[in-house]
Amino acid sequence: MNRTTFCVIFCILLLLLFPGRQSPAEPLDMGDSFPEIQLPAPQSAKQRAYLGLPDQQPFTLKQVTGKVVLVEMLNVLCPHCRKQTKPYNQLYRMIEADPETRGRIKMLGVAVANSPEQIEDFVDIYDVLFPVVADRSFKLHRALRAGPTPFSLYVLRDKPGGTSIIAGTQLGEDYKMDDLFSYLKEMLSMPISEFSVPREKTELVAEKLHPPQADGEIAQMIEQSFAAQGEQLSDFRRLELESGRWVYTATVTRNGKRQPLFAEVANRSAICDICHSVHFYYLFDRTGLILDFVPLHLTKYGNVEWNLLEVYNFRKRVIGKHLAGNWQFDPTIDAVTSATMTSAIIFDNFDQGRVLLEELQKEKLLGP
Repeated sequence: MNRTTFCVIFCILLLLLFPGRQSPAEPLDMGDSFPEIQLPAPQSAKQRAYLGLPDQQPFTLKQVTGKVVLVEMLNVLCPHCRKQTKPYNQLYRMIEADPETRGRIKMLGVAVANSPEQIEDFVDIYDVLFPVVADRSFKLHRALRAGPTPFSLYVLRDKPGGTSIIAGTQLGEDYKMDDLFSYLKEMLSMPISEFSVPREKTELVAEKLHPPQADGEIAQMIEQSFAAQGEQLSDFRRLELESGRWVYTATVTRNGKRQPLFAEVANRSAICDICHSVHFYYLFDRTGLILDFVPLHLTKYGNVEWNLLEVYNFRKRVIGKHLAGNWQFDPTIDAVTSATMTSAIIFDNFDQGRVLLEELQKEKLLGP
């Protein structure tokens, strides 16, 4: 049974098991269009030539030459992503050695939340043969609704520069390069229509991310955090926002004035497939000034929870900053030791804060 047949059968079984259930958090899958998100071009002229890019300008996948593109979402600190480099180097050599596939099948690594310097070290240490570019601000990762890495997508186009359809995905490591090479080669002769499966027939049911604490316990913690910010706390409630973001509000007296405060409970999937999810909440005022940061479940290497000193130092990095400010993550300054990926995810969540402020303003919840 080839991969295409297996994917179709698998999706039908899921539809029968979970009829009518959909989750907006589920990653894009077979039949979805690959999002046209701009990525930075490789610095190497040789790698740009491999991708068919004329210069160092940002590019989208549509500009990459070839009918089939394997896109691997990775993180350079993820152990499984590091292990995947060896089999993918083998695949790269197989593709380039076959006249039927050379130039028609391309490979592209996209490093989520990593800096160019981190990527350069990763490529040198693991002798990565295919181009790896940065998705430093999670833009492609978010557009794919992706979770942990390594996450590979097999993208098929009707022609270079044409419509890009996801023809299959692989979450986690893959060592069967002979099988994968055969499948990618087979894709060269497949029409896009074969993969244009309506989304409702391929939607999987994603497990909802939730902190280890119960909702009631979290609400009590946040109410106490609000009370510590002022006096005469009132109107404590959870908001019903169109975006679905988990936000509480309350009114307190601060600096002699009654004003609203807000708290968002953030639950994010880990970037690495062996790491725990990221759970925390933070308080902010109506201007977007961050007032407090409270971990619910944050871990570092080995899935060890952050200690009190690490939490204290990280709080100093974020309290007093504005949600609408600059949240570009610098691992040399902003990361908790051995928790670089977790720290990057937290910064990215704050970077989405301006969108939350706009939603609260639209709902007239920020006050005068």
